[in-house]
Amino acid sequence: MAPSRSKPVHLQMMLVIVFSLLVCIFAAPAFAQESASSESTKPDLICHTSKASECYPRIFQPTDEFQTVHDDQEIPSGLHVRLNIWTGQKEAKINVSGEGDPSLEGLPVDRAVVMVDPEQQHQDTPRIPKGAPAYEPVGKVKGPEHESVAFHEGLKMLKKGVSKYGPAFGDALEGLEELSHDLYYGLKIAEDSDAVKALFCLMSGPQLPAAAGAIPRDQQAAAILAGALQNNPTALKEVTKAWPKLVDSKCRNTNEALRISLYSSVVPSQNNDGTSAQQAAARVKSKVAVINGLLKDDSFRTEFLKESGMASLLKVLMPQQEEWAGAQRKVGQLVLDNFLDQDMGAVLGQWPKTPKLADKQCSTEESQTAEGCWDYHVARIVKATKASKGEWSRELNDRLAAVRKQQDKDEKHREL
Repeated sequence: MAPSRSKPVHLQMMLVIVFSLLVCIFAAPAFAQESASSESTKPDLICHTSKASECYPRIFQPTDEFQTVHDDQEIPSGLHVRLNIWTGQKEAKINVSGEGDPSLEGLPVDRAVVMVDPEQQHQDTPRIPKGAPAYEPVGKVKGPEHESVAFHEGLKMLKKGVSKYGPAFGDALEGLEELSHDLYYGLKIAEDSDAVKALFCLMSGPQLPAAAGAIPRDQQAAAILAGALQNNPTALKEVTKAWPKLVDSKCRNTNEALRISLYSSVVPSQNNDGTSAQQAAARVKSKVAVINGLLKDDSFRTEFLKESGMASLLKVLMPQQEEWAGAQRKVGQLVLDNFLDQDMGAVLGQWPKTPKLADKQCSTEESQTAEGCWDYHVARIVKATKASKGEWSRELNDRLAAVRKQQDKDEKHREL
């Protein structure tokens, strides 16, 4: 009988298996190192064209101001991210704890919408059937199961008007301000033209002194309007629909047409002490928020420019006290978003129309609020604050310079 060879064969198979395991074990670190090396060589910039100026960082670089986030950018955790309801653009900035607290300034808090499904963004646009009704981006606003009794009582008190603004009236305004951020209650306020007029009149009326720790009435009214208009296109449509009827009506507390008193209400009052300046700046900031909301409407924007509303806003940039920094930033963002930054929904070419004026001319009292002097006042703020790239004053300064450069080219072309 021949000797069995099963043992040598079995031994050979065992050696092959052991050798294979050793190869896998030593190859794994090399593969991991290769993957890490591949990741480390991933470019820091994303470029979709050959122009270097159109490249942007792979990892989003946040600043203190909201900036547009590109679809293919990576967003670090912990940022304040929002979806601009007017442009559909995702924006982000450094998150500041407690920023925009309405208890401090009477202003509405930004409502962020951050979840975006990239797969849905790249789907083909559906074909719209011929004769289909116009698309309404905001559907019917669903009301609460039980409406707030305090809300309706507050509206009655607001429309009735009171000769003395006591604590009860202040409490009513505070309740309306809290509910105005809600889509349903914000729309209910906007649909009531008498309530809207009362709020505009209260907002643009005399800046009466407030009790210690209390928010001034004009600031409360502005906060209610701003809350109703913020991220609520349906409410904006209702307010701007009523505006042509309200614009020439007079308020009892000013005896002026709203078209005059509203725009002049953002002009800073003269205050010498820091406390008064802080309160005056907070009042103006809340009113600028209302103007910013209304400017999203084409007809209001046209009228605002015609009635020299920009001159009133320019005066907000003139105080040099640090208490005015927040209000000035609000004005700068308004100008960028509505007139100079197309990515934020601005309609280019509407403003500015006149050429830049010389610094010497803009330093005089007669010309300091001229349209051509925006450059002068913004440049002063850039210099005083040592603003870097990404800050509102630097961005506004650069965009104004680009407009002026184009204006010079157009003028030379006309001369030819």
